[in-house]
Amino acid sequence: MRLPSYKKMMILITLSSSVVIEAQNIKTSSAGPLSPKNDEVVDFAALNPTNIHEATKWYLDQVKACNSRLLSVPDGKRNFENTMGELEKAATFLDQASSIYEVLSSASSDKAIRDAANEGTQQISTFATEQSLNESLYKAVKAYALTTDAKDLKGERKYYLAKILRDYEREGFALSADKRDTLKALNNKIQDLSLEFRNNIAGDNPTIRFTEAELAGMPDDYKKANLQPDGTYLLSVGNPSYIPFMTDAKNTDARKKFYLLKTNVGAPKNDLLIAEILKTRDKKGKLLGKAAYADYVTEGIMSKNKKNVWDFENKLRADLRPKAESEYKELLAIKSRETGKPESFIYPYESMYYANRLMDEKYKVDEEKVKEYFELQNVIQGLFTVYQRIYNLSFTEDKHPSVWNSDVQAFTVTDNASKKVIGYFYLDLYPRNDKYKHAACFPITAAQNTATGRRLATAALICNFPKPSPDKPSLMPHSEVRTLFHEFGHLMHTMVSETELGALAGTSVATDFVEAPSQIMENWVWNKKVLSLFAKHYKTGAMIPDDLLDRMIASRNATSGVLALQQVFYGTLDFTLNDGFKITDEHSIPDLVKQLQNSVTLYPYIDGSHFEASFGHLTNYGSQYYGYLWSLVYAQDMYSVFEKDPLSPETGNRFRRMVLAKGGSDDPLNLVRNFLGREPNNKAFLKHLGL
Repeated sequence: MRLPSYKKMMILITLSSSVVIEAQNIKTSSAGPLSPKNDEVVDFAALNPTNIHEATKWYLDQVKACNSRLLSVPDGKRNFENTMGELEKAATFLDQASSIYEVLSSASSDKAIRDAANEGTQQISTFATEQSLNESLYKAVKAYALTTDAKDLKGERKYYLAKILRDYEREGFALSADKRDTLKALNNKIQDLSLEFRNNIAGDNPTIRFTEAELAGMPDDYKKANLQPDGTYLLSVGNPSYIPFMTDAKNTDARKKFYLLKTNVGAPKNDLLIAEILKTRDKKGKLLGKAAYADYVTEGIMSKNKKNVWDFENKLRADLRPKAESEYKELLAIKSRETGKPESFIYPYESMYYANRLMDEKYKVDEEKVKEYFELQNVIQGLFTVYQRIYNLSFTEDKHPSVWNSDVQAFTVTDNASKKVIGYFYLDLYPRNDKYKHAACFPITAAQNTATGRRLATAALICNFPKPSPDKPSLMPHSEVRTLFHEFGHLMHTMVSETELGALAGTSVATDFVEAPSQIMENWVWNKKVLSLFAKHYKTGAMIPDDLLDRMIASRNATSGVLALQQVFYGTLDFTLNDGFKITDEHSIPDLVKQLQNSVTLYPYIDGSHFEASFGHLTNYGSQYYGYLWSLVYAQDMYSVFEKDPLSPETGNRFRRMVLAKGGSDDPLNLVRNFLGREPNNKAFLKHLGL
């Protein structure tokens, strides 16, 4: 990404109607770089730490003003606008500030800005905790709920009031004042520890040095990109270096060394932090009258209670086991042939390597050859074509964006039916030091109605895809193409939101449903019709051959059992830790990881590994990681409607209007039912897993 010789392409895709939207002149805020108006975006390029400190004060002042206006209204004069409207504005200010700071702390190359953003995050989080436990606000909402105006609410506003009342009650308003103070302290401690946990991961950038012999099996371009003056090779733990090495390097000892380096990112600091986070969560759950933190979390989302989660995980684990064991035997057979002796185990640092050998041998799918058909900019063009066509949108590159790093691209989103600009998004595609190490969508501002008009939705994709080299562009493994489509699904969920209230916009849905609108989009990268739009050889321009596509599609479920069991392991670990797990010493969590990895997955635990130290979902999801597979059930069921024609604008428009546009304004089960026209089931999910 940082190579000055690599020329960025302008992406200007036209739809079948040949509508071409000229680049929009998106404005930045005159009220300060971090406080955009409705039709403006954050002026990232103008930032310095002082701006962030000033913006934090400005945002908190806006929230205090909302609170003051809300509390000044006599109970007999309350209506939705002067009570719930002010509360929602306050929530939007807090959410917008924390979202902007999360982008800066995750992606800015300037340490001073990252530090200021982290400091701002702590101040905003602390105030948000106080806001959620403000008894005067709670009493005002309760007073409004008794009015005729409140009882006559319908649709989104009715749903929002019910949600806020439920949230307040879940935040302890049945508790005495002193216990609420204790709860506030617990919430602040959880937030501070979680931020420290994430920063430890972002700031830990170890490298490993290998010899020529240890890089046996790696392609020349990989070696060239990592070659050092002394003839050795220096690799970072980022996925663009790590995944190809673990997939192709023949030297088992080298793979083990790299695996141990990767699985110790954040350790030992984060092992201590996660233990403290879990203890604090457990205290919070018990303070709120729950047996465990998992009871507290699940009662407010789709799963409803922890029994439903355990039933889901345990049944899926049993259903997957036979397929996973069959796949494991295939991998063992390949390993035995390679080593020349009977083998009993595939170790975690061998899993990707032998899965790739299976692809080579059984399906004749050479990942290095496949990558030649997925040049990143071609993939982005194809991605844009798909999303523009099915959602009737246009994306236009901003040639002079205000961004946090010069390599970041930015695009305007226009709705073709109304000709209105509805959103603006950023693509931050390649690795940098001190940058978030995975791929994720970061919402920045939520689309919503305001007194002065409709606010623009903005969001960023922060990714770590392979960098181009001087003689070769960025070529993506098919798995990374799937990741890009997935994360862009989250981004579109943000862009096309049509809710009135920002607090219910886009991805503000139940956490065990939030992945469904992005997981559904992974199916597009397995479809021949879709791949024919962009899967072309980076040198010749030839489309990906049908026979290679057929083999890729045939291999889709080659190791789906062992991979899904790995997800069950992650979900089971997360849920166990938050379901009353007793931490007696520093070995408790690593011992649990070992026990569950050995009992749930087929890949034995490796002593000295501490993957939990960099498993960020333990802080972000907290007993909700199961949602990845839970939401996949609904994603695959909804995709069954698209299956006949995944590029159908009619089906895409229905999905956009009936699911994505609704955000969190209704129970997600209702959204799924309405789109399907029936009760959901798991048939498509089981088919997806090859069961």
